Amino acid sequence: MDFALGTDTAGSGRVPAAFNGIVGLKPTRGLVPTEGVVPACASLDCVTVFARTLPEAERALSFMAVPPARGLPPLDQRRPGPWRVAVPAREQLGELDAGWAEAFDTAAARLADAGAALQPVDLAPFTEAAALLYEGAFVAERHTAVGAFVDAHAGTADLDPTVAGIISGARDIPAHRLFADQERLAHLRTTAMASLGDADALLLPTTPGHPTLAEVAADPLGANARLGRFTNSTNLFDLAAVAVPAGEVNGLPFGVMLIGPAFTDERLARVAGLLTTAPLPLAVVGAHLSGQPLNGQLLSLGGRFERATTTAAAYRLYALDTTPPKPGLVRTREGGAAIEAEVWRLPVEGLGALLAALPRPMTLGTVELADGTFVTGFLCEPEALSDAREITAYGGWRAALSARSRAEDGGDADRGSHG
Repeated sequence: MDFALGTDTAGSGRVPAAFNGIVGLKPTRGLVPTEGVVPACASLDCVTVFARTLPEAERALSFMAVPPARGLPPLDQRRPGPWRVAVPAREQLGELDAGWAEAFDTAAARLADAGAALQPVDLAPFTEAAALLYEGAFVAERHTAVGAFVDAHAGTADLDPTVAGIISGARDIPAHRLFADQERLAHLRTTAMASLGDADALLLPTTPGHPTLAEVAADPLGANARLGRFTNSTNLFDLAAVAVPAGEVNGLPFGVMLIGPAFTDERLARVAGLLTTAPLPLAVVGAHLSGQPLNGQLLSLGGRFERATTTAAAYRLYALDTTPPKPGLVRTREGGAAIEAEVWRLPVEGLGALLAALPRPMTLGTVELADGTFVTGFLCEPEALSDAREITAYGGWRAALSARSRAEDGGDADRGSHG
């Protein structure tokens, strides 16, 4: 099976995903209709997707999503640059199972290695709101949904005693508590969003640990409350989330979540993709070099600078008549030279997007570097070189641009035709 559907009020679309090493995608509330779903808390419920991979989960969601009744709010334009990911300090995560904190640190480091910019966040308003879901008055909505059924079947085998106790206990919560909790929640949400600032996503462990069946049976309320420490606040704060695998701890699956504002579902998936796929190397020699006009494309696609180098001494470089100006690199059997290059790392989807938008005569192919390794890199279609000026002798695009600038200012003569 490629995917399955679930629901998520407090984390049921993410916790099972973490425990089974799969993806759990909890969309923005309203993107998927809840018609026909037996409600838990109708104002918070979401239909979610379980899938083996992130692309499969996204595809399933695309078939179910509808324009929400409240409309799509305008989102701030993302400036070119790395994804910004908020990561709480370890002490704010609370008690975790053995090895869980180290696994979380590893996931954060992987994001940084993939080009994400990590920044601090205060997790306190998130965890305080999480406690409100079951310890406050919001649980009364569960009695509204199924309280009559629970009361009619009290003490029978039709009900799980723990669930029945929670729902029955919500029957007598006074209305003034609900209004007080709503006011408290609004304050916590404002504080939480201010703490997130300009972050594209918040990184959290999906759960604090992986309890055994015996541990849950011994303390079902305590065990489940602990499991919701990081998930319970998501729907209360009207956020989107995606849970993805992030390795194993003591032989059991470990997972993390990326959480962000409503309607940033696609953005969260792009950030999560940095954890599920290894970034690929890309060699650039021209307008995508650091400081050059098209370098922002690499940054906006999650690119990360790895190192400066040169190609093997088997290439020629030509100045193409394009806007903005850029060179064409071609491999040659003779007369070649080592050309200045940079190696960047891009997520798989970022490299795919770059290829899809690449204008002719540019193309992506295999480039040999000075150390003898081969990586994907920018090349040029040979037929575009008939009217191009060879600039191989400069050893790189920056040097050729510098020489051209000096020539235009009346300095050194242009040596670009020397080959």
